[in-house]
Amino acid sequence: MMKLKRIISFGLAAVLSCGLLAGCGNLSNDEDTIKIMLSGTKPTGWDRVLEKYEETGAKETKVHIDVEWVSQGDYKEKLNLRMIGSENYDIVFDAPFNKLKNFAAYEMYVPLEEYIENGKYPNLTKAFPKEIVDANHYFGHLYGLPMMRTYGNGIDCVYYRKDLAKKYNIGSDGQINSYDELQSFLDAVLADKSLNGMTPFGVSASRGFYSLFRDDYNVELAKNHIVSLNLGAMAYVLLNEDNTKVVDIVYQGEDLDRFSAFPEQYRDGEKLGLARLKKLREWNKYLERDSLNRKDAWAMVTGMKAAAMVDNLDTYEQKMTDFASSIPDGELGVFIINNDVKNMKPQARVTNLQGNNFICIPAWSKKVDKALTFLDWLYANSTNHDLFELGVEGEDWKAIGDDRYEQIKSDDNEAYSFPGYVLTWNPNYVRFLDTLDEDIYEYKKYDLDRNAYYESPLAGFMFDTSKLQTESTVVSGIKSEVETALAHGALDDPVGKLNENINKCLDNGLDVIREEAIRQINEFLANKNK
Repeated sequence: MMKLKRIISFGLAAVLSCGLLAGCGNLSNDEDTIKIMLSGTKPTGWDRVLEKYEETGAKETKVHIDVEWVSQGDYKEKLNLRMIGSENYDIVFDAPFNKLKNFAAYEMYVPLEEYIENGKYPNLTKAFPKEIVDANHYFGHLYGLPMMRTYGNGIDCVYYRKDLAKKYNIGSDGQINSYDELQSFLDAVLADKSLNGMTPFGVSASRGFYSLFRDDYNVELAKNHIVSLNLGAMAYVLLNEDNTKVVDIVYQGEDLDRFSAFPEQYRDGEKLGLARLKKLREWNKYLERDSLNRKDAWAMVTGMKAAAMVDNLDTYEQKMTDFASSIPDGELGVFIINNDVKNMKPQARVTNLQGNNFICIPAWSKKVDKALTFLDWLYANSTNHDLFELGVEGEDWKAIGDDRYEQIKSDDNEAYSFPGYVLTWNPNYVRFLDTLDEDIYEYKKYDLDRNAYYESPLAGFMFDTSKLQTESTVVSGIKSEVETALAHGALDDPVGKLNENINKCLDNGLDVIREEAIRQINEFLANKNK
C-alpha cells in the first residue's frame, strides 16, 4: 500500500506540473505480449529480427514482444510522461542520466535482486553475478539490470574526421595522438573556409565536453584515498589511510581552505577540476554557438556539420557503420584520451562496478514473469543474444572465429546497427567486427580484462537521497544556473562562477547533504570491513 501511495503521489504531482496527459492507458491487451520501449532509431533489418524471434524465441518462451523505438533526443521526456501516466509498458530502458534515480526513489520499478538470486531465471543469474548486482542497488534495491560490456564505462575517446586530419597533415598519417594534435586539428577545421562553416567539435546539451581533460587523475586520486562522487554536486571524498572512514568531503569549487586536509598536490584545486574548467573555457571556441540546445552530437558528425565529438569505444562498431553509410568517402579516426589506457597499462582506470544504462520493469506491469522470461531467453546463449545485437545470422552477419563477425550489408549499402547499451550489453557475449583495425580490436579486448581496472575504495556505494528530497531539489535548481554552461565552457571566469554557485548551494541545503553523505559512507565502510 505504501508503494502504491508513493507512486500515485508522484504521478499526480508530475501531472499537475506537466499538465493533463493524453493517450495514457493500455498499449497492449495481448496477455502473451510484453510492451518494450527502447531509446534509439529503429535499426535497418529490425523487422527480420522480430520475425526470427517469433520463429524461435517466442515459440520457446510463449512470450511475444512489441517494441517501440523513441529517438535518443526525445527519449527522456517521453519516458517521463509515460511513466508518470502509469502506461502499460513491461520493459523500459532507463539510466541515471535519464530518470532512473527519480523513479527508483519512488519505487516505480520492480526490485529485481530476488528474481536474480532465486534461481528461477538461471541465465540472468549467470549474466549478472552478485558483485554486479550488489554494486548497482539504488535505495537498497536492484531496480534495473545494468547493461555493461566491461567493468568500466568504456574507453573514452574522440571520434574525428581522419580524412580531414590527413588533408591538414596532422598526426601520424591523420592519426591524432595527443591533445596538442587534436587542438591543431580543430584549429585547422575552424580556419578551413571550404567546409562551409563546419563546427570543429560537436557536443550535446546534456554532456558538454563530457570526458575531455578528465583522463589522468581518477586512479591517482583513488590511490591517494580520494574518491570523486556526485553527492548533490561533484564532490571529493577523502578517506583515511586504510579507507575505513571519511576524513572530509569537499565540493568542487569550494573555497580552497576547505582542502587543507588533502595531500599537498591537491590543495590548490587544479587537479580537482579547476584546471579542467579553465581549459573548457578556452576550447569553447570550437563549439557551435547554440551548443546548449543540441540534442545529438554524433548526428552532427554524420550530417557533416561537425568534425569531431567525444564518446567512448563501446559504440565504435555502430559509429563505424553509421559513418560509412553517411559519409562513404570519409574516414573515421579515434583518439584515445587516457595515456595509460592508450598504452594498455594494468589498472589504468577506476571501476565502481556500476552501470550507466539499465533495463527496468515498471512497478505496475502485470507481466513481470513474462518480461523476465524473455530476458532470461535473451541471455541464455550467444545465438539468442546475437540475434538482437547483431541481427539475423546469414543475412545481417556471419561468425568469424569465436569473437569476431563479418557484417553483411544490403544492396543499398545499409547494415543492421543495434544500440546494445539499451538491451544487450554483457561481458559474457561480446563479438567484434572483423573490419576493426587491429589496434581497436586490441583495445576492445583490453577493456574486457578485469586487471585493466583499479577498484574504487567506495565501489558499490550508492548515495540514498530519499530523505533529502527538499534539499536535493533546491540544490539541483541552483546548480542548473551554471552547471550545463560550465560543461560547455560557455562562461567567463568559470572558477569564480562555480565558487559563487557552490557557496549558494551550501547555504541552501548542500551542507545538509554533505553531512548525510558522510554518515552513509561511514556506515557503508563499516559494513564492508566487518
